[in-house]
Amino acid sequence: MFVLWGATLAGEHVARLASWRLGTTVLCAGLVVWAGRHTSVLITIAAVLGLTGGATAWHAVPVVPTVACGGMARLVTDPEGWRGATEAVVELNGHRLRVTARGTAAGRLAARVSGESVRVEGRCSPAVRRHERVRHVTGRLEARTVSEGFSPGSAAVRASTRVRRAVTDGVATMDHDKRSLFTGLVIGDDRDQPADMVARFRASGLSHLCAVSGQNVAHVLAAFSPLLRRRRPAVRLALTLGLLAWFALLTRMEPSVLRACTMAGAVALNGAWRLVANPRLILCLSAGGLLVVDPMLAFSVGFALSVSATAGLAWLSAPIGRHLGVLTRGRVPRLREVTAATLAAQVGTAPVLLLVFGSVPVVSLVANPLAVGVAGIVMLVGLPAALLAAVVPVLEPVVSRLLAVPVGWVDLVARVCAAVGPTGAANLWCWAGVGVVAAVAWRRTRWRNGAGATAV
Repeated sequence: MFVLWGATLAGEHVARLASWRLGTTVLCAGLVVWAGRHTSVLITIAAVLGLTGGATAWHAVPVVPTVACGGMARLVTDPEGWRGATEAVVELNGHRLRVTARGTAAGRLAARVSGESVRVEGRCSPAVRRHERVRHVTGRLEARTVSEGFSPGSAAVRASTRVRRAVTDGVATMDHDKRSLFTGLVIGDDRDQPADMVARFRASGLSHLCAVSGQNVAHVLAAFSPLLRRRRPAVRLALTLGLLAWFALLTRMEPSVLRACTMAGAVALNGAWRLVANPRLILCLSAGGLLVVDPMLAFSVGFALSVSATAGLAWLSAPIGRHLGVLTRGRVPRLREVTAATLAAQVGTAPVLLLVFGSVPVVSLVANPLAVGVAGIVMLVGLPAALLAAVVPVLEPVVSRLLAVPVGWVDLVARVCAAVGPTGAANLWCWAGVGVVAAVAWRRTRWRNGAGATAV
């Protein structure tokens, strides 16, 4: 997986391989069949697939010319306000464009959601920002007009839109900031979160809660488990895969959700085939498969954080738990498990956080155990409760008040930890202290194991 990932990143710089992807994919498939599980062959295949895939994603996409353009455009993302304008990514005439609308056109665009189509007229130009190309955006469209009429999209799009609106309507009387955090926790809709909320969640190491992740997928499956458990294996598998596809559509196919849903689907298939589910192998196959299908995921920060956090849990959670067990002498096992998982995820995501944001807040070691469990309750209970309140409006004030309590707690943890958390050199010194504690735990574990071996 990591070889494939690195090669995909490098593919940006080898434009001449852009036209070779189909041939190399067929060749690599033949090598897999012929060579079996030889490690050197598999590594070579991953490198070749990554290089050709990355080159194709960056260089084989036609660039939009600077011309007047227009037509029926399908929204790929929900519109967002930006500097007095409204922006969204749309599909128009085979190109993915970032449309910017102002004035009356902005209001009409803001009224639409992902999956719907509107007629736009304006001027197209090539995309110049790197992060736009990562999202397959090849051009920009300055919209002069946006039609008032629209096409609602497919039945699946209409259903997911109704559910998203029902979730928001189910907590309509909740405080605006808390409601924006609630929708971020439950369905990943963080468009209305104020800048200071985003800043404090990032400073406290809780930014992963503001968007959907693997934890959301786990809670959705847990919520539906009583229904799934009563079905025959084949029906249970079909319902599970359908539920995962529905949740991915509901959350707008976020990279972290794609990773989580792909892994959950692989686990479900393993269970149906009565195979042992190795989380490390499933992670590698899921992430690698997604990178082959969409090489641009290699450049997604959300995908990188999701995969690295899961890798940390898969490889490091158990060893860290054993070391913490030595320090606590077996006491408070639940706290030890939560702390071990938090540390493992932090170690996994640390390289990505350092590369992208420049620091890893040490206060996250305190913030995550305090907030993640409560956020999990919101994820598990919030979706069905909000939908029920939308169907039975008389329940909405009660549901809003009840859900505001755990949502407020998560926000309070972020607020306090962001305020008291060390920054700069102090943050580095605190991490050094954590490293010392980890080294002591490791040495004590080795000593204990060595003493036990001597006694035997």
